[in-house]
Amino acid sequence: QIVTETLHALVVNKQWIPDEVRLLSTAEGCQRARMELLHPDRAHFAAFCREWLPVGQQIHFDESCLYPIVDAHQQPLADLKTPADNENAANLICQRVRQLTQDPEVQLHVSIAGGRKTMGFYAGYALSLYGRAQDRMSHVLVEDRFENAPDFYYPTPVSRFVPDRNGKSWDASEA
Repeated sequence: QIVTETLHALVVNKQWIPDEVRLLSTAEGCQRARMELLHPDRAHFAAFCREWLPVGQQIHFDESCLYPIVDAHQQPLADLKTPADNENAANLICQRVRQLTQDPEVQLHVSIAGGRKTMGFYAGYALSLYGRAQDRMSHVLVEDRFENAPDFYYPTPVSRFVPDRNGKSWDASEA
């Protein structure tokens, strides 16, 4: 959800369309992205692109853009629970941000929303170390009513109702 909510803020509010999305997350976060954003039965990423991008504009985001945080043995971490897990996350996030900022043609936008608070902190810290004048960072928030709606992925251009965890429906176009 954070991916499409952030893209909405960038595309609609900032009038900036990235060429590509890269997701650094836990194994669980990458799996959720596969199932909710990329899987053909759900495909919320493709739906967002159809509804909000100008005709012919594309954003590259597929399985190859998912980067799980791994342990010292290169095994994906399900979650960050130990100091070692957090150290591995910090190292990977810093390494990826450093790599991406080495290309002067790249404009990097880092979202620090979602995931563990430590992951957002590490991403912001890495950008403070390696970021350049053209790079940006954001943290997208949504109203409580939509934060508690498991099927809310972004504000829609037309009315579409999504239920919250209590069964009350909200119009996603009003988010």
